[in-house]
Amino acid sequence: MRLIYSILKWFSNKDLLYIRELITEILANKLSHNEQSKLFWDNNGYMRNLYISPASPSKDDLNIYKKYLTDGKNNKRALLLGSTPLLRRLLSESGFKYYVIADFSFATIESGLRTINKLGINLDTENEILLKSEWLKMPLESESFDCIVGDMVFTQIEPSKQSLFVKKLASLLKQNGSFIGRMYICNTNFDDKDPKKIVEEILFSEAFENTEEQRFALLYRLRDRLRDKKNQTTSPHTIINALLKYQTSDGKKLDFLRSIVKMISIRAEIGLPFISQTKDELANVISKEFLLETSATASDYPSEYFPIYVLRKKT
Repeated sequence: MRLIYSILKWFSNKDLLYIRELITEILANKLSHNEQSKLFWDNNGYMRNLYISPASPSKDDLNIYKKYLTDGKNNKRALLLGSTPLLRRLLSESGFKYYVIADFSFATIESGLRTINKLGINLDTENEILLKSEWLKMPLESESFDCIVGDMVFTQIEPSKQSLFVKKLASLLKQNGSFIGRMYICNTNFDDKDPKKIVEEILFSEAFENTEEQRFALLYRLRDRLRDKKNQTTSPHTIINALLKYQTSDGKKLDFLRSIVKMISIRAEIGLPFISQTKDELANVISKEFLLETSATASDYPSEYFPIYVLRKKT
């Protein structure tokens, strides 16, 4: 690797940028979606932004999770998909014993532990069972859980494999078991809107302050508008191109747009697309194994397109 480094130093900036594009293209073609996803999260993904909703469950989201997790029954077995620190604390505080945490990235698990320490969350880690595994291949006993919990987990599974995913979840749940999770639903109101107008709605709003919440708001709006309807995904390169195409001499606005580019740069380099699905597209998959018992949205951030679903396993 040192030899490659010493050779690359002699290339021009233009050639290095071209080589970078080639590497991105090779990674996108060579790696499966699962491998791209693992590489993304091993490089920390959005961990630095996990204090911000919708990237992380809000206080009211957690209240909704708690409402449907704690229904008066004791000794329920729970499986948590992903090592989301706030959901780990919720399971612990709600009295769940020896719940399983399934995550496909050791880096994410370790980062989650650091976040827990940083937030001062007091967890009995001996009460947790950590399982490093892809969610489609979890080596767990059939019908061994009363509930499965996750936060926007369908955005981690490529649409072509989601039917297998819901089948796997259903197989792990006991009869009448439930899945409780926050979803991301594509806002189709942006389908016919010019991306430039979407950018300007944020930049020229009276409330514009270059906050992380506003960055995520614009990212999700462009993600919805620029999605590939056939594949139900959005290319991060398409979003970056829309942001870079926007012309402004305002330093504050430029910093705002560059911050969003930086947020998704690792995903773009790897070639990992966003999963962007409508309510009906998600329902077509979920309904194969589950009934939608109820849904609810948080009141402490704009959550209309981030509902929490309570799904009941079909009998």
